[in-house]
Parts: sequence; C-alpha cells; structure tokens
Amino acid sequence: MEEVGTLPMRREHKGRLSTPWLDRMCLSLTLIGAYLLSPLLSSIIKDYVGQNSGIISLIILILISPLVGDFISIRITNRIYNK
Repeated sequence: MEEVGTLPMRREHKGRLSTPWLDRMCLSLTLIGAYLLSPLLSSIIKDYVGQNSGIISLIILILISPLVGDFISIRITNRIYNK
C-alpha cells in the first residue's frame, strides 16, 4: 500500500495531452463517424435485412465504434509518448 504511483501510460502532472481527454475525443469522433456512415451501411445490407437495415446498421456501427476509437487513441498515445 505504500508504493502509490501514477497509472501506466499516464502523466504525473495533468496537461493538454493526458490520455483521458484523448480517449474521449477519439470516442466522440468515431461515434459521429458511425452516425454519418450509417446510411451507407444501411444501403449495403438492405438486400439481406430488409426494412430494418437502418436500425441494424446504426447498432452495428455503435458497437464497433468504441473498439475503433480505442485503437486510434492507443496509436496516438503511443506516438506521443514514444518520441
């Protein structure tokens, strides 16, 4: 209990490039991108799913976007801290 330190890949002092804000920004951008790509995916899967293709494409993209946002955030964080 005496060995208290910062979390891995986190700065000791708060700053502009701290990862929680970067994670939130990447997640927000991927969710916006998912919303914008939803009509395209909907038109692609319309032959297979039918009239429910709009809601299904939106659900698929909302489920995938956190994974993509986390991947992008990790890449950016590694690029920043490995310089």
